[in-house]
Amino acid sequence: MNFFSDNRPVSICRSVILLLLISLQTALCQTVQLPFFDDFSATNGASPDAKFWINGGITINNSFPINQPSKNVATFDGRNATGLPYDYTNQLAYGRTDTLTSRPINLSTYKPADSLYLSFFWEAKGIGELPDDDDTLMVSFLNKRNVWIPVWKQHGGIRSDNFKQELIAIKDTTYLHAGFQFRFETKGRQSGAFDTWHIDYVYLNKNRNFKDIYTKDIAGTKFTSSYLKRYSAMPMRQYLVNPAAEVNDTLKAEMFNLKADGDYVEFGWRIEDIVSKRVYYDAPGTAFGNLPPRITGTRQLVYQPVKDFTSNKAILKFQFKVNTSDDNQPDLPGYNLALNDSISTYAILDDFYAYDDGTAEIGADFDQSLGKVAIQYVLSKPDSIGAVRFNFSPYFSNPYLKDTSESGGQYFLLQILESDKGKPGKPIHQVSVRATYGKQVNNFTEYDLKRNIAIKDTFYVAWTKITQEVIAVGVDKNTPQFADKIFYNDGTNWTRNISLKGSLMVRPVIATKPAGGNTGGPGSITAIEEPFGEPLVVYPNPTTGVLRWNVTGIKHIRIFDVGGREVLARNIEGQELNVGNLPANTYLVNFSDGKKNLIRKIVVLD
Repeated sequence: MNFFSDNRPVSICRSVILLLLISLQTALCQTVQLPFFDDFSATNGASPDAKFWINGGITINNSFPINQPSKNVATFDGRNATGLPYDYTNQLAYGRTDTLTSRPINLSTYKPADSLYLSFFWEAKGIGELPDDDDTLMVSFLNKRNVWIPVWKQHGGIRSDNFKQELIAIKDTTYLHAGFQFRFETKGRQSGAFDTWHIDYVYLNKNRNFKDIYTKDIAGTKFTSSYLKRYSAMPMRQYLVNPAAEVNDTLKAEMFNLKADGDYVEFGWRIEDIVSKRVYYDAPGTAFGNLPPRITGTRQLVYQPVKDFTSNKAILKFQFKVNTSDDNQPDLPGYNLALNDSISTYAILDDFYAYDDGTAEIGADFDQSLGKVAIQYVLSKPDSIGAVRFNFSPYFSNPYLKDTSESGGQYFLLQILESDKGKPGKPIHQVSVRATYGKQVNNFTEYDLKRNIAIKDTFYVAWTKITQEVIAVGVDKNTPQFADKIFYNDGTNWTRNISLKGSLMVRPVIATKPAGGNTGGPGSITAIEEPFGEPLVVYPNPTTGVLRWNVTGIKHIRIFDVGGREVLARNIEGQELNVGNLPANTYLVNFSDGKKNLIRKIVVLD
């Protein structure tokens, strides 16, 4: 068998491969010793630490919970670790969803008198969806006979914006063996980001009791404000037009006291560009009073906007750090709880606009075909757009996810619109593209517009769903202040969003290089939509045969299916065309007078 190293084949015998596989299995199944502790604050990425956990679909994050005891939690819902629903054929599918299982823990040397307790914090919903009454979060223990025994269960239906701590005694001798494990598991809706639970601060040790609820730890939890005011990320050249107008004058961060008593803890702030490594601010904060136990404290930094950059890209890191002695933990040897003393937030100044923070809590879909959604963006100076990035968060019944060789399949019409008195106006560019679902959560797909689109000030990114299948764009529920940038059109009027509390994860990219690709190629339809002296009206629509229109001068028509493939092209002399030979479907029709183009959607019936 050949492997490759430095692009050269290397022969490896089967016995060596077998030895490697056995070694890997042994490493993954290595028994963990007490104490067992993880608050997920040191976890990098969305997967839990493999030294402690076997992941069954959960996601580590700091965006779903509310009032978490420390930064980062494990979130359970109806999606697997890659963000895909467990069941994408039945939107009402119900059953087992995520699991989080500990590595084997050696309890063979312990007895009931050692007073073993497992503790953890849990929360239902957060900013996700509230679990229903029949949804559950359950803890099970693995006994000596290798059987999972449920030992604790919580039903949904009760919302609280605070985490609750649970302690479970391990007294039964059937659990005191070398391969003991515990498992968190949920049941709920299996078709997306539904029925959300959060777990934090998991701790298993000896010499505990049911009142052992405190830990010598003050932890940073989250930021409650952002650096940028109008966006969460924006192009550097747009930011530099007037930095003072783009930023909030204060930044706020929170910490939580898990100790049994109050503390006059010190804290500090640091601002750094992680691209250039330049530090703009590094100083302690103002002194403050006592932080009582089990209380969240808020501290703020007042600052001047950052202006001095050495390149056209910066990632500003804002760090809040609590100064504690949490690294000294007699009950937790080998664990450094000072690792959760600092939290950070980032402001990206690059080549794109974003309202979202990069995490999708849910997906949102317009509930009818041929309806439009648009998002408003306001430039600080004239510029041009070269691409648009979308995050898609699949859920519900989705036939395009059945074939695992295809990551998505629905086509939609992507448009750049002008502004018309504060609402979306006429299209200045459009292209037919396919919704693509990534292999991991929170990824973005970039769609090249094929040419750079000049914009004066305000513009809109809009998209039209051509079929009834769900196309769910990611929603960041942590940025509700930008919800009014979203507009809907049911085919007649544009309406500003008032129902969705969050921002859609759509990011227009400022053109930084000549546009690539050829316009009008297979799979794409592009056009500058300009009037033919009067608005173009196509009728009857839907049609069973002859299609007519009201304007004169149309010389050529091209018709594309929803996949962007050209199905008909005709030179025209009058004001009608027989499309009765086309299969019943939705189509995009490109009308041209030789200089100007306009696209209309039509439906052909049997």
